[in-house]
Amino acid sequence: MTNSQKLVEQYVPLANKLAYKKKRVLPKFVDIEDLKSAAYLGLVEAASRYNSEYGVAFSTYAYPRIFGAIHDWLRKEGWGKRGEFSKLLSLDVENEECSLKESVAAKDDRNDDEFLEVVSIDLDQQAKDILRQYFVDSYSMKEVGKRFGVSESRISQLITQYKTRIRHKWSESELRAELAA
Repeated sequence: MTNSQKLVEQYVPLANKLAYKKKRVLPKFVDIEDLKSAAYLGLVEAASRYNSEYGVAFSTYAYPRIFGAIHDWLRKEGWGKRGEFSKLLSLDVENEECSLKESVAAKDDRNDDEFLEVVSIDLDQQAKDILRQYFVDSYSMKEVGKRFGVSESRISQLITQYKTRIRHKWSESELRAELAA
């Protein structure tokens, strides 16, 4: 067994820990097994590139690489920075990755504003306005911040907070039922 293989075997718990840590901030329907798979890929890559001669512990070296692999997978799946608002709630439908908005499009002629209204029903009007300006109207965070008299970083924090609230409110079946109504 090579040194890389030994490192992978020894540090699988670290990869699992990072996958579960990230799962806590994602919606219920994001599969933990997908996150663990991404983490394992990051672990294997870290093990193959690790050089103990630099005097850095493997766990220190592997941590950001595993977490980065998880983030790369999330970005690839549409959970990355900005993207379209519809990717806020991605679903696995019949083994094909697509957004929920696209999956109901054949039955539903809702536009982005109506979709936003449905998924953000429990948010206050300011939250809806911020999300609309950023995701639907495509204003930058800086522009949205100017309109609301707050900094760009505060808008980023608010958008993250609103997205988290929306993701945790809606299960896949609840959102499907609400959009079909």
